[in-house]
Amino acid sequence: MRAEKAMISVRLLRQGRLAFILLAGLATTAASARDDLFWFNLAVNAEPWKNGALLHFDQEVEFDNSKLTDEETYMSVGYRLCPYASVYAGHRIVRDRYSTVKLLTEHRPTIDVYLSAPEFWTIKLSHRSRFEYRDKKDCQPYMRYRERFQIGTSWSFSALKFSPYANIELFFSDKPGGHSSEALDCTRSQVGFSFHPAPSVPGLSCTMYFMAFHYVSNGARDWRPLNIYGLSLCYNF
Repeated sequence: MRAEKAMISVRLLRQGRLAFILLAGLATTAASARDDLFWFNLAVNAEPWKNGALLHFDQEVEFDNSKLTDEETYMSVGYRLCPYASVYAGHRIVRDRYSTVKLLTEHRPTIDVYLSAPEFWTIKLSHRSRFEYRDKKDCQPYMRYRERFQIGTSWSFSALKFSPYANIELFFSDKPGGHSSEALDCTRSQVGFSFHPAPSVPGLSCTMYFMAFHYVSNGARDWRPLNIYGLSLCYNF
């Protein structure tokens, strides 16, 4: 029995070391990339009453050349309509430090609708619709619609349960004075994998990803690319 426990401890230690190496590698790559960004996110999901009511909180920070450029705090409440559909109403607080020394704060009410398909051959398809009301300083308020399609898998390997996924997100903004042909002003393409960094804590999950971010800058019709490395930690109650 002692020998078996010792083998399990060694296995968990090796897996924890692998997780640490992966996390350290991503952080090192992001820190050494001059033109790339690094996003870090902490999230908590809870279903406290087991009656379909859902709670969500996350805090995201964004870095450019090791400089903090953006902070986002998001709080929402939701309801699970069925195993394949849920809806959330939330509020996002965005603190922009990118362009000026002065902190710019934006309050952004949101509504999210999540849909998913029954799993087929370990393949999982999901879709999220997000409606945002943007009220930026020195700009008239406008609505923005974000549509994200994701494909993932329940297939995984090792006790850390590594599972790959990919998604694409389209942004449509109804800006004052804008033409309908210019509504699409941002796209995000993301590939990554999720895993459980501590198998003894089943509610804790981690996601590492690379994102190609394209957006229209300052009303111009030239698309600007950004490469983003991301790390997300989430705990589900």
